[in-house]
Amino acid sequence: MIASFSLIRYPQEERRWAFSRMGLDRPDLAKTEGLGFHRLVGTAQGHSFAWRPDLLRWGLIATWEHPEHLDAFLASSPVTKRWREHATESWTVRLVPLKSAGCWGGSNPFPVQDASGDDGPCAVLTRASLRTLRTRRFMSAVPAIDLDLARAPGLIASLGFGETPVTRQGTLSLWQSQTAMRAFAYGTDAHREAIRRRSAEDWYSEELFARFRPIGSEGTWNGSDPLALPSAG
Repeated sequence: MIASFSLIRYPQEERRWAFSRMGLDRPDLAKTEGLGFHRLVGTAQGHSFAWRPDLLRWGLIATWEHPEHLDAFLASSPVTKRWREHATESWTVRLVPLKSAGCWGGSNPFPVQDASGDDGPCAVLTRASLRTLRTRRFMSAVPAIDLDLARAPGLIASLGFGETPVTRQGTLSLWQSQTAMRAFAYGTDAHREAIRRRSAEDWYSEELFARFRPIGSEGTWNGSDPLALPSAG
């Protein structure tokens, strides 16, 4: 099994069409061979949970029985055909789960495939269902985390995403190493305080943390592939 995260950006004139695909792509996804867990998500303008929606950029998070099923989806699915016809850019990263704790929709969709301690590049996905009465407290912690994340050493790229505009949110971040990721998670005041408050104030009804090893990427995110190897010379 592997996981994938795809980002698709549309031009301004396709904004309403892009939004409609959040519902209309579901039947084609349901018929996709080898596709397991999957979620269509919107994205945010901030680096983390800050929910200022980016109405031109949408995402697909998925798991696949075999890498070949993802290959076939990217090559010939009606969904990806529409990406090529309507989007200004798309980017997909292939991910092997290294660690996963918590639940998404009642279960953990990312069973660990590789528990090695290799300190290479990593991707981190967080996802939480916010308790409605805790939303304001949660949002008060976001600006400081966003600021620390934007200037964190070793951060390659990050974004916030959501299944709903407020109460079901997540983040994806790419790091040069697991060491850099841990330095941000446990070495910055804002994030440590958010971890403390999360438990003390009972922010979430459900949450999940997953770390992955990227094994390939294609396409562009904001004009380039953030995981592409630098060219020689």
